[in-house]
This record gives sequence, structure tokens and C-alpha cells, in this order.
Amino acid sequence: MTESGWAKTLASATEMETELRDDGWEVITVRAGHVAPEPPAHGDTDRFGLVYLAQGEDADNFTNAVERAAFDGYEVFNRRKGEDLFVLTRLTDAERDLAVLLVGAVNLAHAGNLAAAARKRGVMYSHVQLLDGTHLSSFRHDDPSDFLPEDV
Repeated sequence: MTESGWAKTLASATEMETELRDDGWEVITVRAGHVAPEPPAHGDTDRFGLVYLAQGEDADNFTNAVERAAFDGYEVFNRRKGEDLFVLTRLTDAERDLAVLLVGAVNLAHAGNLAAAARKRGVMYSHVQLLDGTHLSSFRHDDPSDFLPEDV
């Protein structure tokens, strides 16, 4: 039996978390209960990007980290399985040796409008919020091609 894309993504996140901690970094991991591709003008704002739903202790730890960090770098690791894209985004504050890992899965069947907008604008965002819609933080990424495959 082969390991699912989600299981592989979680294993990659755990491995990355361990490596960073072994190198002296503080690591906060948000294993999103859901990730939604949000195109511009969806709802009350022109906000767009991938929206990660954080829960429980992940949300609390994330909020505490964001309050004291100035994230200056990011890397995106993803794997596609059919219409599912499993995403691992590492945000880093090199001065504080602090990393946040955003882990989730996106249904690409619903990502076309977001992909088109991100390519046109040349930017992508990651938003982290609670299930009730409470916004925790947003991150700007200068290369949208890192996030969504070209055929979306």
C-alpha cells in the first residue's frame, strides 16, 4: 500500500521541523484543517490567496510566533496527486531562528480563478485564520508560480 499525499506531506513537515530544531530553530507548525483557494473579490474584500484554517494549540502557537517575528524568507514545497495539491510553506525569520510551517491540501478544481489572479498580479498570499473567520496573519509571496501548477 502506498502512502497518501497527505501522509507524505505530514511526514515531510515533521522531518523539516526536526531538522530545523536540531539546528537550533524554534518551529511552529500549522497543520491546517482546511485550505481554501480564495480568488479576489470573494466575500467582502479583494483579499486573495491560500487560506489556511488553524485550530486549537496550532493557532495559539502561531499567533504568539507572529507577534514577535519579522518573516524575511519563504520556501514552498508541494506535491500533486490528481486534483489535490499538498502544500508545505516554510516562513522564516532568520534573525530570530524562528520558522513557521504551513501545511495543507488544496483542491485544484477550485483554484483556477485564484491562479489566474495571482499570475496577473505577480504575487500570492497565504492567510491564516480561525474557523469563525478571525484573521490571524497574512504573508506576501513574490512568486505565485511556487504555489500553483501552470495547468491550473
